[in-house]
Amino acid sequence: MSDILAELATKIGEETDIGYAPVERWSPEHCGELDIEIKANGDWFYMGTPIKRQKLVKLFTTVLWRDAQGDGSHYLITPVEKIKIKVADTAFIATDILVAGTGAKQTIAVQTNLAGQVVIGTEHKIRFSHQDDQFMAYVGIRYGLEAKLTRSLCYQLADYMVERDGKFVLISDNCEFAV
Repeated sequence: MSDILAELATKIGEETDIGYAPVERWSPEHCGELDIEIKANGDWFYMGTPIKRQKLVKLFTTVLWRDAQGDGSHYLITPVEKIKIKVADTAFIATDILVAGTGAKQTIAVQTNLAGQVVIGTEHKIRFSHQDDQFMAYVGIRYGLEAKLTRSLCYQLADYMVERDGKFVLISDNCEFAV
């Protein structure tokens, strides 16, 4: 499985392992809100102004967490602070896919804009949605965070779906996901 991630990273010139903080082990008090917003296209803004320093954005993503069990809010978490931020849709955008194998032996890796690569499967499930007559797909990344696949990547995924009992499914890493 790590071979496909390394191949995807090489394809786009990225590192294979993007680090992140162990925010699941921290339980600081909620400290309020910060005027940071991640727009639907993945751009980060502070007080309405784009954050241009990509290294700063990447640093923020290492402490980003989503309350998937509660109201779905997004937070920046450190050992001593938990600060709510706004996210229009998802924290990350999927920018590329790579498929290895075929049929039941198929494995699909997804590259994101800021969270590295993941393989769709048990740990990183994909979910499909229809909003405003548009087909959309989201891949779980970590800590309740997701990456939204671009429209073109959704079309690419359609090539790897199979019909089973009158329904379409996507197979990756020995897992089936209903469309």
